[in-house]
Parts: sequence; structure tokens; C-alpha cells
Amino acid sequence: MLKRLSHVCLGSTDLARTVDFYRKVLGCEVAHEFRNPAGELYGVFLACRNGTFLEFFREQTPKLPGGLFRHMCFEVEDIERTADAVRPHGFRPEVKRGRTDHILQFFIHDPDGNMIEFQQHDRQSVLYPLLPENR
Repeated sequence: MLKRLSHVCLGSTDLARTVDFYRKVLGCEVAHEFRNPAGELYGVFLACRNGTFLEFFREQTPKLPGGLFRHMCFEVEDIERTADAVRPHGFRPEVKRGRTDHILQFFIHDPDGNMIEFQQHDRQSVLYPLLPENR
């Protein structure tokens, strides 16, 4: 029934800062800008890769204080290379294995405090045999 996760939609207190972070740190590209009739920017779609997008809308305050959002996760080809790529932007990623799923992973936060996980599957990952390329 489902093909893939299309996008995650989040609020941003500063769209320019958010776009700058996701472009410079993670290499995303602006795929679409949402503008009102006056031409004012109020949202963006960012292309991550392989049909995955992030959608952000300008928000003054969180819609649900605290909410239940925990994090979003990107699968990467090389976890160490990805960790090295975010370090020049002031992050100090600690690559480690998940306690029970054994997935290589690290976490950082975007400018609005949203947690972002990066993970790499290898043969120790419990999900490795379930990935389409390994079936």
C-alpha cells in the first residue's frame, strides 16, 4: 500500500535560517517555495534525495508545546563521512551503535531544536535483511 515516506512537515521560527541550515549542512535543495498573494514566503519544500522531502512553514510558536515528535532520520551511505561533513558546522557527532537494533547512528539538532538522526545499515543492523536491496 505505501511506497515510501514522502515528506515530514515541521514549523520554523526563521525560514531563511532553516533553509540555510538544511542546504549548507545537509545538502538539501529548495524544490518549491510557498508564497502568499503578496509574494511573501511562508513555506518551503526541500528535496533531500531519492524522492524524500522536508516541508517547513513559518510559525511563531510551536503548535503543540512539547508535542510527540521525537526525531526524523536519514539513511546515509557512509556514517563516518556524514559525521565529518557536519563537524565544520559546529556539531560534535558521536557515531555509535543502537543499543538493541545495532544500527550505526548519530544525532544533531536543527536551528529550531528538531532532532535529526543519521543512520547507516550494515550486516550488524537488525534491519539490514529487510532493506529492499538485500531481499
